Amino acid sequence: MMLPNPLLHMDLKSLTGLLYLLEERNVSKASDRLFISQSAMSRLLNRLRSAFNDPLFIRTATGMEPTATALRLEAPVRQMIEQLSQLAQDQEFIPANSNRTFRIKTSHYQSQAYLPFIAERFYTEAPNATLETSAFKGNIAVDETDSLIDVVLFSELFMLPNHYDVERLGHEQFGCVMSKQHPLANQESISLEDYLSYKHVLVNIGQNAKAITDFALGEHAKRRHFALKTPYFTAALEAVGKTQLLMTTSKLLAERFKDPFSLTIQKLPYEFKNTNYSIGWPKTVAQDAGSTWLRNLCRDVVLEHIPFPNI
Repeated sequence: MMLPNPLLHMDLKSLTGLLYLLEERNVSKASDRLFISQSAMSRLLNRLRSAFNDPLFIRTATGMEPTATALRLEAPVRQMIEQLSQLAQDQEFIPANSNRTFRIKTSHYQSQAYLPFIAERFYTEAPNATLETSAFKGNIAVDETDSLIDVVLFSELFMLPNHYDVERLGHEQFGCVMSKQHPLANQESISLEDYLSYKHVLVNIGQNAKAITDFALGEHAKRRHFALKTPYFTAALEAVGKTQLLMTTSKLLAERFKDPFSLTIQKLPYEFKNTNYSIGWPKTVAQDAGSTWLRNLCRDVVLEHIPFPNI
């Protein structure tokens, strides 16, 4: 809908002045509330009259009486100002008063490693808000069609589009996870031959996913046999505790499930660089108060639990 040309130049201060005039029916009182002089208020009223092509107020013996046009304007102007005021309040963002829905996108691994602690703090601070999470597909964390995302938690194995800001949070170390009853469990160290002689578990992140340790193993990667492939970390860890399968993964989640799943962790028999983890967010929500609150909450939680925080 096209606005008439005079209304295109109408500012919020003038509309607020109109509302004050409707409430006070007095130029002096309205100007005091708007913190301007009476002469400035008179000029403001002239602009309003020109914009709406109506006198708006008629001076009488008992004061300023609004015209029918002015009275029709009161409700929509009041609603608009209240809505704008609410937007300003939303910018302050008080978690305890929020019923907003927040959205985090992350990998299956990080969801299990950090989300329980994020949820604990989230609902302590914002008990009436809602937290939704979704998982990555393949090695693309988010694509151009994703929208309404507040926070992305991801590792360097995934990619974010250019319209995201990114901050590195820290890194984790990988180890060889096995059952406490595994033949290799009580050795001081395991050799590469030991490592390759047993079957392995692959936690895959996509239909054509490869083990992230393949590059470090080089030609030896061809000798490793994956007998179980699954996208679920906790299921993989529990399966390892019940079999003689080996699993190469970050130590963080494995350490948490050592006792319930009867696991032990050995040092890898080859060099494998640490995996870096980061937080990302769309640039479109960089200044949004609610998203900033969630981003800071997620950052603090991850930094508390990641083995090697970037602080």
